[in-house]
Amino acid sequence: MANKKNLYYKTGNKGNVDFTDRWDDLKPLIDFNPNHIVLDVGCAEGLIAIELAKQFKQVYAFDVEPYRIKRAIKNANGVANIYFKTNNYMIYKYNTYDQIFCLGVYHKIKRKWRRPVIRRQEILDTMFKRCKSTLYLRVPIVSNNVLKTVGVSDVEVLKIADNNNFNLVYRSEPRYNHGTLFKFQKR
Repeated sequence: MANKKNLYYKTGNKGNVDFTDRWDDLKPLIDFNPNHIVLDVGCAEGLIAIELAKQFKQVYAFDVEPYRIKRAIKNANGVANIYFKTNNYMIYKYNTYDQIFCLGVYHKIKRKWRRPVIRRQEILDTMFKRCKSTLYLRVPIVSNNVLKTVGVSDVEVLKIADNNNFNLVYRSEPRYNHGTLFKFQKR
């Protein structure tokens, strides 16, 4: 059994983040289209991916933690249009998707990468290039009250989006333990 730190979403007395709170923030922003194929980057235990599968044609979802993917498969309980995989967003082979959800993993760079900030930017650039319509990004943004090692610069995110012909259509106020939620649409 995994310990508390291994679960992302709260399940009973384990886990860190309230799923309902996160889903309630995100759901009103989503462009639901039953013909779309979407990707959930860093899906944790798959709860958001499962909700997305109810509204989209296909959902691909991955997380770096094998235990989380096992839990996600169990949570999906036979949902036929969702595909879970253990993978790292830094080396994942991105296909083309109508919409991409990257909710809370973009800022997490392992120290083994030589150029972590540049590599991180390259991966976000790839996500935008592989996205046909809408990209959702949740990330802690560096500010005066956030340690620089925790978040990223909003300039970094906005520049990469603009370079890939995406407009910022929504930006939430930063929230403690939630970060800032961005929604970008292709021009």
